[in-house]
Amino acid sequence: MKRAVLSLAVLALTAPVMAADYIPRTKNELAFAAILKEHQSYNTRLQKVAAPLLKANMELCPQTTRDIGMTVHTLSDYQPNLQPFAEVLMGATERLSVRTVRKGSPADESGLRTGDVITGINGAYMPGGFTVQRFFKVATQNAYRRKSAKLDIRRGEKRLTLTVKPETICDYPVNVFFNDKANGHTDGEQIIITSELMKTVPDDVNLALIIAHEMAHAIKGHQRKEKALELKADRMALVMMSRAGYDIDRAISYWKDAAHPHAEFQKTSKTHPNITERYENFRQEQRRIQKVKTAGDELRF
Repeated sequence: MKRAVLSLAVLALTAPVMAADYIPRTKNELAFAAILKEHQSYNTRLQKVAAPLLKANMELCPQTTRDIGMTVHTLSDYQPNLQPFAEVLMGATERLSVRTVRKGSPADESGLRTGDVITGINGAYMPGGFTVQRFFKVATQNAYRRKSAKLDIRRGEKRLTLTVKPETICDYPVNVFFNDKANGHTDGEQIIITSELMKTVPDDVNLALIIAHEMAHAIKGHQRKEKALELKADRMALVMMSRAGYDIDRAISYWKDAAHPHAEFQKTSKTHPNITERYENFRQEQRRIQKVKTAGDELRF
């Protein structure tokens, strides 16, 4: 590991290196580069799939926020052994910079790009350091209440001011957690999807079903694990998916035929319904949703 870090440190000292210019050479460098690339792809995909759910269902969410569709990062967000690679391969520094920009989002429409360093918001200077993420969150909460906000950025040698128009979405951030167990859960404040689950669910519609299920738990504040609450969360998930434009018929069909890692546990579980119970519950709610749509009524829980 020391060899990989040293080579990157020397690289940074000898010439300004951009991610596009750097080619990992040692086994450690290749491994860590792959980890960061994988992490970035998971986050990009997760934000893309979650965005329609968070936006279309804001009227059903007790917690909402104003958002522009980007994620930010600093070196402090990465484990110490990954920081040299995040710096060289992703342009991360102690200053706050744009990590991802969701396609079609207000951030995308404003012209923000991955790698832009955020130096200010509405004229207020954005410092660097360990606490900048918290400072930025407070600053954006105030700035995004307005119809538009000004972001001061540094892009290479250029300094730009971009205007963004925030939108209101459900305030349940969706994040990737690296873990070798396929799982999704919520603490009531955010939705956590493990990297292993991202790997085992290649279909975005089914991933949306998992996200919506956890959103339902967060919305209703479900603390206890009961079969009735799990089934209710499944029904709510279909409502939110339908409102967001996802094909719930496809989601149910895919879910029925997919491998379920917790199937054996659910057969005897007192807190979780089994596969058959969940499928019948999905089908029942699917029929109700179709009736509501046919009648032209607003779809709600």
